[in-house]
Amino acid sequence: MIISKEQAVNIINNQGGKIFRVVFVKKSTGLDRVMVCRKGVSSRTNGGTLKYNPQTHNLLNVFDMQSSGYRMISVSGLKTLKASGVEYAIRP
Repeated sequence: MIISKEQAVNIINNQGGKIFRVVFVKKSTGLDRVMVCRKGVSSRTNGGTLKYNPQTHNLLNVFDMQSSGYRMISVSGLKTLKASGVEYAIRP
């Protein structure tokens, strides 16, 4: 199923703490990154609060299940999403 980036963000935001998988392009390296994560349930990272709003920078705050830490996903780099057993391709 092919969806837009906005639809992908809505699906991620409505996961209710369920685990999902995303493939996205890392801004720093330009390489694809696969991440198994859940939507960030807290605005805290490393014991502090964020000094900016991730949404204004087109980022999603998620909890990376593999490294047990909060990470940011660039919405503009999203390629695929697998949530609730359904695989989505995301339009560039």
